[in-house]
Amino acid sequence: MTSILRFADLEYFLSGNFELDLEKDQPILVDPLWKGTVLENHLRKFPLPVLDSKKSFCLVTSGSTGLPKMVWKEWREIEAEISFWTADENVQSLYTIAKTEGMFVSVPLCHLYGLLWGYLIPKRLKIPTKQNIPKDKANLWITSAPQLQKAFESGNPLPQNAVVSGMKFPVPLARTFRDRGGISVLEIYGSTETGAIGYRDALRQNRFQILPDLELKFIAIEGTEETELQMKSPFLSPKSFLLEEEGWILQELPQNEYYATNDIGNWSERGWYLLGRKDRIIKHKGKRVSLDRVESEILGLSLPGEFVCVPISDNFGDTMGMLSSTNLSPKEIESRLLREMPESHVPKQILTNKPIPRLPNGKPDHLRIRELFSS
Repeated sequence: MTSILRFADLEYFLSGNFELDLEKDQPILVDPLWKGTVLENHLRKFPLPVLDSKKSFCLVTSGSTGLPKMVWKEWREIEAEISFWTADENVQSLYTIAKTEGMFVSVPLCHLYGLLWGYLIPKRLKIPTKQNIPKDKANLWITSAPQLQKAFESGNPLPQNAVVSGMKFPVPLARTFRDRGGISVLEIYGSTETGAIGYRDALRQNRFQILPDLELKFIAIEGTEETELQMKSPFLSPKSFLLEEEGWILQELPQNEYYATNDIGNWSERGWYLLGRKDRIIKHKGKRVSLDRVESEILGLSLPGEFVCVPISDNFGDTMGMLSSTNLSPKEIESRLLREMPESHVPKQILTNKPIPRLPNGKPDHLRIRELFSS
């Protein structure tokens, strides 16, 4: 068996090539948007890693460095998660609603969330799928918070039910949807490595409900009431390949060790309150603030343009800067944010009317953005 690079678009899955590859090769699934970019060059620079187990494959992701990372997925991990969700009465009910008209999927199937919720789970439940954004009111939409926000701003009908993942649902947007009624949002919490960790009703619950059969450990953060979440799970993928100077290097979590999610929050019997990623939390105006959460809340305010928050330094230490492509003035933005958010969540320095520097993978280049503030 050999590893084979696949730019996994919709046609790749609908043609059955994914299942064929699993039987005879070991597919490495890549977002088609990477084709022709520097990221593709990284993938082709060295021989692809060989996976030594049948029906295994890799999902390619990239982090803040912009370098590819291959997460090795064993089929037993995927099967465990499919079996869990398809046996859940609420999920069965959710998909059954869409059995007649089909469900809409507008997220990439080459990423774990899209692969599971937009392809493998509906396939197991025999639910027809449509790969586009619904123009009329739909029963079920597998989507993201930004796409729901865009549909709302455009005046398009909102779905009866939506499943989202990838970020904590914006508080202002959740409040708007809750006030309007008639829509239910299930938010899945997890990552490519972990699979699903928990879920919540994004319009009604502040905390994620952790899935059963997960072993959790909470590591105290010195000087705070927060903890870092570590876990063991039947969905967990303990192996990945990182790109080093000499090629792809296997990284493996030792057996029986807990996986560090790098997620910070606090735990109670009511569930897990997610503050944010460990490397995106700063102390700002006397409070520990998640930059990702600030960006998420700003998304829900329907301001024009894109907004990116970064940690910067001034004469008093670390603080928060925000770069935006909006045509609003910094004063206008500050005034709006102060009306809607805690003062600790309002950036101290705001730059507007500027393009957002990006890494080859399309993500904001936080290092270059920080340099804009220092210059």
